[in-house]
Amino acid sequence: MRIAIISDIHANFQALSAVLQDITSQLVDRIVCLGDIVGYGADPAACVDLVRDRAAFSVLGNHDAAVLSPHQRSYFNPTALEAVRWTADQIGSAQADWLRQLPYRVSFENMLFVHSAPRAPEEWDYVFSGMEARMQGRHFFERLCFIGHSHIPGVYSLESDLREYTPDHRYLINVGSVGQPRDGDPRSSYGLIDTVAGTYENRRISYDVDAAMRAILDRGLPPRLAHRLKSGA
Repeated sequence: MRIAIISDIHANFQALSAVLQDITSQLVDRIVCLGDIVGYGADPAACVDLVRDRAAFSVLGNHDAAVLSPHQRSYFNPTALEAVRWTADQIGSAQADWLRQLPYRVSFENMLFVHSAPRAPEEWDYVFSGMEARMQGRHFFERLCFIGHSHIPGVYSLESDLREYTPDHRYLINVGSVGQPRDGDPRSSYGLIDTVAGTYENRRISYDVDAAMRAILDRGLPPRLAHRLKSGA
């Protein structure tokens, strides 16, 4: 089975469209979304609709939760808070209802899918290192756990110091961000797992960054949210 795993779209319609086009070319069996469909970007409603139509299932991200409930916004910085308040006014009731029913985690075929750290996805902890990944490995029984949240792709072996994927070990894998990469590479990032071939690939896809930046600025969102797309930071 070939599964494309997308995360952290952040209402970047240009990036999502380019990634879905690439996914189509990869002849995948299904698409999974790890949350943060909205927040930061200019097209939250369109991105929710597209993910709802294309993904086999999705999980809830912290920005999705913050759009639905002010109680989830207490730790947001001023820029993120301005964006999430704007986003809450842009999505319709049907889109909000769909986000509201998303689970924190889904287990499927010996794989766990969450937005943040698997120990307690609702606490929105980050995983930045192999040591942190191995600590999280105690909190799930599946062979693989796929996460997003940090916007930084990485493959972390839970049993050794391996830095490359093999089908014989347990891993926590961060698929990176579709809509707002933060690893210095402005291209969209997503994961592609092939359970039959025993391979995992992090794919990087170019998209129209300038159009995404213009859309953010045209809607009056904080300029920093536009300019960071150029540097992938």
